[in-house]
Amino acid sequence: MNERLGLGWSERYLGGSAQAEAALLEEEMILVKKIQQTVAQKQDSKMRRGFHNKGDVLKVELQIAEDVPECLQTDFIKPGERYYGMGRFSRSQSKFGRDKDLDQRGFAFRVETPSGLQDFLFSNTPISFAEDPITFLRAGLIIASNARPVVPIKLIRMYGLRKGLRIVRDILGSPDRDLSFTCQRYWTRTPFQINDSAISFTVVPEPEGEVRIDSSRPDGLTDLLREDLLKGAHVFKLAAQFFVSEEKTPIENTNQEWREVDTPLVPFATVTLPQQDLENPSDTESKETLELEMAFNPWTTPCIQPLGAMNRSRREAYKRSAQHRGGVPKGV
Repeated sequence: MNERLGLGWSERYLGGSAQAEAALLEEEMILVKKIQQTVAQKQDSKMRRGFHNKGDVLKVELQIAEDVPECLQTDFIKPGERYYGMGRFSRSQSKFGRDKDLDQRGFAFRVETPSGLQDFLFSNTPISFAEDPITFLRAGLIIASNARPVVPIKLIRMYGLRKGLRIVRDILGSPDRDLSFTCQRYWTRTPFQINDSAISFTVVPEPEGEVRIDSSRPDGLTDLLREDLLKGAHVFKLAAQFFVSEEKTPIENTNQEWREVDTPLVPFATVTLPQQDLENPSDTESKETLELEMAFNPWTTPCIQPLGAMNRSRREAYKRSAQHRGGVPKGV
């Protein structure tokens, strides 16, 4: 595949300009700290991520395919190259909640490349409940601050019946919550630029299956992951979807799915979780520290440029989140 795909895209700024958007987002950044403080108080714990704060750190390998398309090749995305790093699966809500509780899952990993660190962040739903970062932060504070039965009422009061119910539906629209971490697909939900192309990323388990957790165990997802990786490796294929049009594959609206019928998956790498012991006593303390300090952020190398308002807000929001909980943001 040597043709140039994913062209013709453009970004639009909130408020009409980069300066206006920066001013709007700066006013909202105080909510990052508020969400973290609220979550820490509710969990009676040390400062953690506002969301996705329950997860295990694990080893990850990234292998670029020999036939990676030319339009995706960049400083570190080269045929046959292999990189090593760390990652984590996570749940979006409380560190102390049951793994089957109503929430979504995440998968993030970081590899060391010749150009520096590169982070990839995924969720197990193809869309965000919010179409823009301001909605995400304001609704996020409501979700973090209130008991679950109250959240729909608060969202409807803020956004009206139609949008409020749509946000609730999208939050609850997670795939089967009994599925293990390694049996699910994950999406970036935001677009990126490689060379001249706009793309989004998806990871797909190989093979896809339906391994289910023991729902009677409060840490069923984590327990099963530890048991599985002790037995052997797990592999995902990393694929790109290319921008087609603003109507079908919007750059700014993260509440609209890039459907495979419009933009098929183009696999270009594999992500391997090698066989490992996540409960190795010699690693436990260091991994706990690493889990708290890891500051995943898509703005890490110049090779992959995040696109859209949601990504532009993440640059500062993730940095502030890491600083507030004592993490060390790198490459941002």
